[in-house]
Amino acid sequence: MSEAVALVSVQQSLRRCFDIIEKQHEEWKLAIAECDSLVVTLSNLAEQLQACNKVTFEKTPLNIFSDLQDRLYFKLEAAMDLTLEKLNDKMCTLQKVRDTVSHQVGSVLYVYEINVEKLGVDASLKRSSLSPSVADMLEWLQDIEKYYRNQYIKRKLMLQLKPNRLSEIQILPRVWGELEDKSSAKKQLVQDTLLNVSLFREALWEKD
Repeated sequence: MSEAVALVSVQQSLRRCFDIIEKQHEEWKLAIAECDSLVVTLSNLAEQLQACNKVTFEKTPLNIFSDLQDRLYFKLEAAMDLTLEKLNDKMCTLQKVRDTVSHQVGSVLYVYEINVEKLGVDASLKRSSLSPSVADMLEWLQDIEKYYRNQYIKRKLMLQLKPNRLSEIQILPRVWGELEDKSSAKKQLVQDTLLNVSLFREALWEKD
């Protein structure tokens, strides 16, 4: 196998990987946006449930409805369960994105490893004003894979909630948002990388 053939093989693998990651990134963003909304809903329900616990209905004009407090409590609990179920569904989407990206990045690294001897160091490091090097793109992919992996596990752990810990559930939007803020630089790195690949696409894959 010549160096040119090895380079084409690696480039094709990179192209497939970035194409798939672009689509997965859109799924990730949609799922995160829906999670943001569900987290706020869950917090509001926890606040209402806590208020329901504190109020003694017998001492209010509502005391004529003997089972109102129980029915309201049951309704709020059911709404919380449903919201948590929806959140878990969205976490499954995030997990799917993480797994897909990890698989694709692993496939690219495998293709690179079996071609690296023919490709050579110089070809791996060669870059121009119009095209990053193979080594650059492999590093980008590993950074992207790490971002999704870390984000998923942190959010998964954050949602290990106990229904009776209402005060913790109420502050969930704040800690959820703080995670987004702390990872904003890495998220921007992912978006910038995908944008760069899109801009360089014609030069990168022109020989395929």
